[in-house]
Amino acid sequence: MLETNNIETQESQEPVINDPKAVLDALDRAKSDAKKFREEKEQLEIDLNSKDQKIAEFSGKLLHEKVVQKLSAEGLKEPKRFMKYIDTLKLDFDENFEVVGLDQQLEQLKQDFPEIFDAKMRVGGQADTAVKASVTTQYTASEMQAAKILGKKI
Repeated sequence: MLETNNIETQESQEPVINDPKAVLDALDRAKSDAKKFREEKEQLEIDLNSKDQKIAEFSGKLLHEKVVQKLSAEGLKEPKRFMKYIDTLKLDFDENFEVVGLDQQLEQLKQDFPEIFDAKMRVGGQADTAVKASVTTQYTASEMQAAKILGKKI
């Protein structure tokens, strides 16, 4: 007969328990170890999810800044206003932390808003924007009477 862990094997190959208390104690230890390892695993998963969330948050901020820098380098004065036209879900980083997939979206923006990216159109459009207020001249009473007699509007 072979005896291991307080279990004796007989000729019929059915185990016979010699010390049931020792077996129950071993089972309780195994259960407590399993519970401890399960709790450790759950805590590690929570920690990992927290770290992944922080990485995603910082990655999103870095991506936003890189896109704003690229738009600014293209000559846009207020690149943050154009972020709503950029689909950041289609963007990613390469191994050098350069933004991948922005060039295609930038070309689409250039097609949709050529006046913003073309320096000549930008300057031409802004040349008249400073003159928004009309010029008012103060007239003397004599000038206003003469204009009224002549039928001119002042």
